[in-house]
Amino acid sequence: MVNDYYDMMHQTREKVKQHAEENGYPAPSSTLTPIFVSLVTRHKLSIIMGEIDKMIARLFVLNDALDNAIEENNLVAVVLIKTRLDEEKAKLRSYERLLDKEGPVKKEPENGITDEMIQRAKDSPIEELLPEELKRGRCRCPVHGGKNPMSFEVKNNRGRCHSCHWEGDTIQLLIDTRSMSFVQAVRYLQ
Repeated sequence: MVNDYYDMMHQTREKVKQHAEENGYPAPSSTLTPIFVSLVTRHKLSIIMGEIDKMIARLFVLNDALDNAIEENNLVAVVLIKTRLDEEKAKLRSYERLLDKEGPVKKEPENGITDEMIQRAKDSPIEELLPEELKRGRCRCPVHGGKNPMSFEVKNNRGRCHSCHWEGDTIQLLIDTRSMSFVQAVRYLQ
């Protein structure tokens, strides 16, 4: 399957080059790369979808054959067809994974928060959220507001209170100190 994939990519590149030469266009260059990539992606996706369609058709045929073998009480045929069905299902799962990998459309999460936004929020400096300046990496705990000016420690952009045992990142700090939801905290830190 992997070799088919690389062959398909090579064939697509060759078709694009041939089309460019036949029509007097320059060969794909840096200015045409986005168009070339788009064409290759669409071609790959159409081939993958075609293979998935063929596989689903084969699965229907095998299911019908399995039903017939069961009705006829043909145990040997049932075992052979079941083995073939399992092989086809494994191939289908591998094509589905390939389609997920190659698919250009990213699903937008329901709450509008992406993984990149969450990572940016976690990377936001925790010191900017603290009510007082750090002294040697420590300050008064913003969560429980204790009296000890050295109870809250910041290390690797995470906070930890040695008195109340709170521990967390920038998102958790906003949730616990400003009563924000997770989504609100992530959006606030953008």
